[in-house]
Amino acid sequence: MHLETQRFTLGRMQNPVRGFLHGTAALLSVAGAIALWIRCAGGLSQRLALLTFGLSLVALYTVSSLYHSVPWSQRWKERMQRLDHSMIYVLVAGTYTPIAYIVLEGWLRWAALAGAWGITAAGIAQKAFLPRLRPWFSVTLQTTQGWLALPLFLPLAQRLPFEAVALAGLGGIFYTAGMVFYATQRPRLWPQVFSHHELFHVCVIAGSAAHYAMTFAYVARFAGG
Repeated sequence: MHLETQRFTLGRMQNPVRGFLHGTAALLSVAGAIALWIRCAGGLSQRLALLTFGLSLVALYTVSSLYHSVPWSQRWKERMQRLDHSMIYVLVAGTYTPIAYIVLEGWLRWAALAGAWGITAAGIAQKAFLPRLRPWFSVTLQTTQGWLALPLFLPLAQRLPFEAVALAGLGGIFYTAGMVFYATQRPRLWPQVFSHHELFHVCVIAGSAAHYAMTFAYVARFAGG
């Protein structure tokens, strides 16, 4: 339950701050996806792996911006909320994709990809067909998807410079901080305009920016090595 007071609106936009934040991030993600494609010196499969990450950013931020901006009917608002939450799985799997495909090798590469996208498929199916399922299911899936990074840490640290691993960790810290703000509904900065929920969205953008910086600066360059 959200205990928010009546929110600031702009015309018919229901949450203009959230809509603006993620709308801007969506536009930047389009440019970022193109930049990843150009940056990659590897083959087509490696370019597609990088593009998967870029398009997952576009998808998440576009859906989120629409969900928070458009005055949906109650029925469509529930549908858009499920789609919005599904995009979280897509972004996480999209983030794993170029890292696993380009940097890792052998069975570990395919295990990481299968795990990330398998959980994404399960998460989307739950949102589509069992939307009333208790929240613990989504929490468990998302936590498991996040923890898939743990067994990959050492192999990645052996292949990528420290700065790349640090950016990956920084992104994780931002995402975690955002979830804390969202779960605790704190701090209540300016409740009608910019509060814990907006801060959560800022943390999500910061987290994906850190992971994008790692992917652009190191993973895309690794593809041409």
